[in-house]
Amino acid sequence: MNVITISRSYGSAGSLFGKRLAERLGYKYVDDGFIKYLKTHKEAANVLLRNLEDEKSPDISDRFTELIHNKSYFKTAITVALYSLIIKTDVVVVGGGAHLILEEYPSRIRIQIIRDINERIFDIMNEKGLSEEDAIDLVNKKDKEKKKFIEFYFDRDLNDPSSFDIIFNASSVRLEHALDIMELYAERFFSRIDQDEARLFAAKRLLEHRAKLVVMHHELATKSKVEFEALAEDALLVKGIVGGEKEKDRLIKALWGLKGINKVTDHLKIGTLSRLIY
Repeated sequence: MNVITISRSYGSAGSLFGKRLAERLGYKYVDDGFIKYLKTHKEAANVLLRNLEDEKSPDISDRFTELIHNKSYFKTAITVALYSLIIKTDVVVVGGGAHLILEEYPSRIRIQIIRDINERIFDIMNEKGLSEEDAIDLVNKKDKEKKKFIEFYFDRDLNDPSSFDIIFNASSVRLEHALDIMELYAERFFSRIDQDEARLFAAKRLLEHRAKLVVMHHELATKSKVEFEALAEDALLVKGIVGGEKEKDRLIKALWGLKGINKVTDHLKIGTLSRLIY
């Protein structure tokens, strides 16, 4: 249930650091390859759909491919996938905006790995057999992609130091030393965390985001403006506006279909979204 997130510049050996740290701590390692898989493979729908309804509509898997390219849906899907994972085990997550998704989660440490750009270019040249010019282009391209990903999905600056708890400069801190530091710090930091409180926090956030996915899967987002608050890991409060009784009934029925749900508190209003303020 403990999480360490790692954000890294391309060529800074952040992925290697993450793998080695996970090995040392006995944590599960997850990188942004999982995010790419989630976005490009239809089979990845199973990762999310098993968290949703007991009775799925026939076309729910087919609609996944369409929905996953929606900005709001994709961000919510990543959140569901991460919280589903951390409820089950301790994790080191590299990339994917995990440091922002989990920034309010109490049992997490957020790390950024940086490195001198000339060293990064030199290593990429040797690793991939590229010319200096091609290596420079590749490093710049990858850095821009990471920055654009964070800006697009989270409206944040990738390199904002306030988004991290620890920043390692790989040009001046050796890998083994950074691992030693983190192994000691993680042991002390996580020993002070109330794990029951952390688990409940994760379970509530997971339920709220599962509910958001249900709204999107049932194409209710355009006809309603709703918010969810998990009162417990199996109890959900829904409030906001829906366009009519039919939409309200569909939404409530869909929420009751969520796996593990035992209570849905209805604070919904019926009205025209453009006119009614709540």
